[in-house]
Amino acid sequence: MVRAKPLRSLCLGIAAAALMLTSPAAAAVTEEAAAERIAEEFGVEVLRVRPGERDGRAVWLLTVMQPEGSSNATFQVHILAVDQESGALLPSFRHRSSGYDLPPPTAGGGRPF
Repeated sequence: MVRAKPLRSLCLGIAAAALMLTSPAAAAVTEEAAAERIAEEFGVEVLRVRPGERDGRAVWLLTVMQPEGSSNATFQVHILAVDQESGALLPSFRHRSSGYDLPPPTAGGGRPF
């Protein structure tokens, strides 16, 4: 029974590590990671990142600007929502049975899209 205590400590340590790996805080995407992924994936410049909420989920709201180019979309600014838990980009439009819903207006009065 001399080994029981080290074995118990090892088991408790493994259980604690497993809990830390599966906790929501450990799985959450940081604002830096979300900004880097969106900038790389869409070729935009991230101007600002702030926390927000969409449909009861915590999100990062990224204000992005399209780069200089030869199209009418040059320098347009958009706000994109990224789920803090999964890192997935959330759609701006949500389809409903009667059409679609726009996201609610932001605190500054502008529309977040």
